[in-house]
Amino acid sequence: MNQARQRNAKRFAWLITAALSISLSIAGPASGQGGGEVVLPDPRDMARIETAVDRALEYLLRHQQPDGSWPSGFGNNNGINGICLLAFLGRGHAPGRGPYQGVVDRAVRFILSTQQKNGLYLSPNASHGPMYEHALATLAMIEAYGFVPTRQMRDSVQQAVNLIVQSQAPIGGWRYQPAPKDADLSVTVMQVVALRSAQNARLDVPEQTIEKALAYVKSCAKDGGFAYQPGRGPSVAQTAAGCLSMQLLGQFDDPAVAAGLEYLQKQNNSESIAYFWYSNYYAMQAHFQAGGKQWETWHPRVRDLLLGLQHDDGSWLGYGEQKHNGPANCYSTAFGAMILEVYMHYLPAYQR
Repeated sequence: MNQARQRNAKRFAWLITAALSISLSIAGPASGQGGGEVVLPDPRDMARIETAVDRALEYLLRHQQPDGSWPSGFGNNNGINGICLLAFLGRGHAPGRGPYQGVVDRAVRFILSTQQKNGLYLSPNASHGPMYEHALATLAMIEAYGFVPTRQMRDSVQQAVNLIVQSQAPIGGWRYQPAPKDADLSVTVMQVVALRSAQNARLDVPEQTIEKALAYVKSCAKDGGFAYQPGRGPSVAQTAAGCLSMQLLGQFDDPAVAAGLEYLQKQNNSESIAYFWYSNYYAMQAHFQAGGKQWETWHPRVRDLLLGLQHDDGSWLGYGEQKHNGPANCYSTAFGAMILEVYMHYLPAYQR
């Protein structure tokens, strides 16, 4: 077998392993864990979704900078670089092949170039919360590693995961800085998603880290939803984050998840809500993991909302998160694409 065929075989094997890992360890057995059936849109609606995503990717292609990064309200920021890379990966555009291989390869090389000795993917222009940015970059790089299973990529993503593990606070969550001092659910959910991806990629993640994270997320359950920190009131964004965190940590049947999904169903998810993109991204995935009636009643309204809000150039506006966008709408456009890519299942993170 020549080298090209060997590489393709490794990529295929990793994807199959990752998909099986999620279907077995996240979705659980057919007897209950992981929720009910997921019915996908009909072919006409799927064509509209795919067209919207492709237009968004063309927008992101036009705004990628020569070094492989994307502009944002924070300058050159690895959180935005990570979600833009994930938008391409989520449509099935892999490193080293296909029409967008140049975009993806440049993005991967750029994020690799920012990694510090301690494992942190440090943004050239970091915001007040480098752990937000690190988690998103880590998730993107782990998913890219599935297509580029080299020693360099494995060492890089394992070091990134090690930093997340070392930065976990004693109470089980994570905060803005890469130091084990404090926690909130907003930062924690991003680390949980990255760690779940790491487990699927067969990276080293201590079981104790997962157990402590679960305890912290549970402590944020409040009045049928989830709160930013224990003792506070619930919000839409944090309830979406809490539900998905619990599901990815294996707690599909926990009463807090069922209550949180009901809480979300009663809320307005229009562009007027706080943290519009963050909320809808996590809520769409949480309802997808739940399946059944929750998915059936949730996804059409989000799908139709996003399709109606997309601009002719393929972009979406920032709405309540405009500060992240900067000179281009890369942040919001990447999130819009990723929400709709839940239907497509190219990434292990979009499997059940």
